[in-house]
Amino acid sequence: RPDIGRAVSLDLYLLRRYCTFVEWFKSEVLTGLLGAAERASFDVALLDTFARASYLELDYVNEGLNLEVFEKQLVPRLDGAVRVPRCFWSATTRKVLATEWIHGKPLALSSPETIQRLTPVGVDCFLRQLLEVGFFHSDPHAGNLLVDEEGRLVLIDFGLCAEIEAFDSSGLTSAIVHLMRGDVEALVEDAVSLRFLPADVDRDALLPPLRSIFEKSRLPAAERSPRSGGGAVAARRAQFGAVSRELNAVFFEFPFVVPEYFALITRALIVLEGIALTGDPDFDLFD
Repeated sequence: RPDIGRAVSLDLYLLRRYCTFVEWFKSEVLTGLLGAAERASFDVALLDTFARASYLELDYVNEGLNLEVFEKQLVPRLDGAVRVPRCFWSATTRKVLATEWIHGKPLALSSPETIQRLTPVGVDCFLRQLLEVGFFHSDPHAGNLLVDEEGRLVLIDFGLCAEIEAFDSSGLTSAIVHLMRGDVEALVEDAVSLRFLPADVDRDALLPPLRSIFEKSRLPAAERSPRSGGGAVAARRAQFGAVSRELNAVFFEFPFVVPEYFALITRALIVLEGIALTGDPDFDLFD
């Protein structure tokens, strides 16, 4: 792509100007006129994180280094169940990436049986990235997940990766445990440590609406089973849709923000769920 650096820079400049306007609108209109809680601005910071990642995607030496992180730190943890291509450094430069050719087909185009077999491998793979390695493949779309000739899950395209600091990995682990236990008070403390909330948030005012929403979102154990049938899963999704609308009202009233790293994680998990659903309509990300 000739002149790609200039084209990307112009797009990012325009997007950053837009995010600056969004922050002004939130401060002056949503907070100043409509009464939303005052909060730290985060839209420009999110854009800056995206911009840094975009520039790094244009540097294939960086992508080769990302690939090596996965080869050395992730693959051994999964005992060979996941594969990544090798990078050939003698032929790799900032503008040229040379890697091993993988014979295989996209996971999303594989048989439902293959997708069902590899979905637990994929869940394990991405949870380990989040909670153990602290380095996350942020672009796991359908073309970047393959099945090789030996039936292994293959990750390719390491241009967009997010580094997760150790305290964030620890905080995410804690939040998952507290979510499973239904410990709303501890979840609020996790939100503070993960930088979703400021340390001085009014906990006495925040906890009652969160407890109420959490109680509405809980289902009997039988309904939480991923084997419980499409009807239960559909009902659960509808219920979580209603819960998310109530949460949005709480986010409006209290100073929640989105940490930069979390936007990439959320996007990746949504894409992965979509692939899993093509092989198993009953797959339930919440379980």
